[in-house]
Amino acid sequence: MKLALVLAIAAATHSVTAGTIKTPSPSTRVFNSNVSGTSPALINRKPNEERPAVAFWDDDHATEVDWKKSAAKGGALICALEGSDQVAGRQIRDTREPPSAASRYNSDLKTELHDWYWRETSPSTFSCSFSEHWHLAHAMRSLGLDGKPASEGGDNQCYRIEHWNPENRDDKGNQIPAINQWYSVPGHDKQYRATKAHFEFGINTKGGAIYGLFLESALASAKSIWGGGTKEPNRDDLPQLRAFSDIMWAFWVRNNPNVRNIRYFFMIGISNDLTNQIIASCLRDAGAELSEWPGTSFSTTTDQGHALLDRRGSPNGATFAYFLMQHKAQLGQKTITKITVFRPETDDDLSFVDASLCFHVADGPQPPPDDAAMAATDEAGARSVQRTSLRDSRDVKGISVISMIRIHEIYI
Repeated sequence: MKLALVLAIAAATHSVTAGTIKTPSPSTRVFNSNVSGTSPALINRKPNEERPAVAFWDDDHATEVDWKKSAAKGGALICALEGSDQVAGRQIRDTREPPSAASRYNSDLKTELHDWYWRETSPSTFSCSFSEHWHLAHAMRSLGLDGKPASEGGDNQCYRIEHWNPENRDDKGNQIPAINQWYSVPGHDKQYRATKAHFEFGINTKGGAIYGLFLESALASAKSIWGGGTKEPNRDDLPQLRAFSDIMWAFWVRNNPNVRNIRYFFMIGISNDLTNQIIASCLRDAGAELSEWPGTSFSTTTDQGHALLDRRGSPNGATFAYFLMQHKAQLGQKTITKITVFRPETDDDLSFVDASLCFHVADGPQPPPDDAAMAATDEAGARSVQRTSLRDSRDVKGISVISMIRIHEIYI
C-alpha cells in the first residue's frame, strides 16, 4: 500500500565523522545495459559459478536520482519518528480518528502468525555467533554487547520464520512446494497461497539489540515463485501480517521484561545492490573506506544518514524506523541518531567482504502538542511537492550550514 508522507523538515546543522560532502553523481563504471540494478560482481560472474559472497564495490555509486529519493524519504522517516503518534499517523495518511501510526499488532502474535501461515523453523547454527562466525568481536565489545549465541551461554537468540509449511507432504510422502500450498484465515472468505517468504534474525533483550540476517519479504518471494521473477503479485493476495517490523516486535516482546531497552539495530552482511551503492556514495562523500569497527558513522541529520535509513538505500533501515514509529506507546519517544557502516574484522580483501550497518537508537525529543504540530503541518500544505533550497550546502566537517526548509510528498 502506498503511504504518503507530507512533511516539513527544518535542518540547521549537518555532520558526519569525516570528509567533505560532494554532490553524488552516477557511477563512472559501465555495466551491461541489459542488467538492471545488478552489481558488477554478478555481471562478471562466469557460467555456473557460485554467486559471489559480496556485492559491495567501493566505486559503484548510487545514481543521482536514487540518492535524492533515498535522502528525501529517509528524512521523512526521521521526521515521523520525532513527531507524536498522531502527527506520524497523519503523515502516513492513517484513516483512524484521530490518526495514529500505531501498528494493529502489539502482542507476541503467536496465534496471528499461525493463522497467517507463518511457521517457525530452525535458524542456521552460526546465525547468532556474531563474534566468531561474523567476525564482529570488537564491534560487540565496543558496544557492550555479548557476541555469543544462547546455545553457548550468550545473550543472543536467533529465530527463523517462513511463510509456508515445510512439513506438508502429499500421499507419497513428498514435500508439497510452497507454490502449491493454500491456506484459510479465520474471518476471511478467500483462500491464500503461501509465498515462502522468510525472516531470520537475532534478538538480544539483555543488551538491547536486534540483528537482521537473512530476509526476504512476502512481496519479493511471491514475485519470484508466483510470477517467475517478473510479475508483481496482487497485494490483496499476500498475507496481511507480513511486515518485518511487526514480526520483529512479536519476538522482541516475548519473555522481555524491558521492551524499552532497544539500543541497536543491525543489518549484517548486506548483499542488496542499491544499499551497497548508497553505502559507497556515503563513504566517498566522507572521504572514507569501508573499515572495521568503529567504521564510519553518519548522523541522521545529514543526507547520508537519511539515505541509509530509507527503504531504497537500506530496505530494513526503514523497517527499523517503523518498528520504533509504530510502537511509541510501548517504547516511548525513540529515534535513530546515527548509522555506522563497517566491515568484518578479517584480513580479507575488500572484494570479499560484506558491509554491515548499525542503527543507533536513543530517546528522542518530546514532540510538541498535537494541535500545534498539526497546525504547522497544515500551514506547510497537505499536497506540497518536494522543494529543496538551492543554497543547500552539504559541508560536513562539523560546521553549521545554511538553514533550509524542505517539504516532501513521499510514497513508501
